Amino acid sequence: MWKNIGIGILIILIIAAISFFFGAFDVFYTKTIGVQKENANREVFKQTQSYVEGMRSELIKLHHEYLTEKDSIAKISIENTVRWKFASFDEDKYLLDYKELRSWLKEIKSK
Repeated sequence: MWKNIGIGILIILIIAAISFFFGAFDVFYTKTIGVQKENANREVFKQTQSYVEGMRSELIKLHHEYLTEKDSIAKISIENTVRWKFASFDEDKYLLDYKELRSWLKEIKSK
């Protein structure tokens, strides 16, 4: 009887050790390879046509608002929005055919 109880406890400990090992491995994977995989997915997404067109459309809208706005405080607010939203947007790569828009974005980012 004690032998069966000992074997049962041993089996439970082995299962717990295996679960702990796989849990630790999953955490390690998520912190290393998982992060790199997410970064790669983000870079691929940022190069999709829908992302670029969406960003371009947003920038065109903000540029129009900036040009038609009379209030200087509202213009500063638009500038801050542009800096925040387009901080990592590569205008030299995605705005080649939009010279005025590209130069405006560069000007805003450099302020």
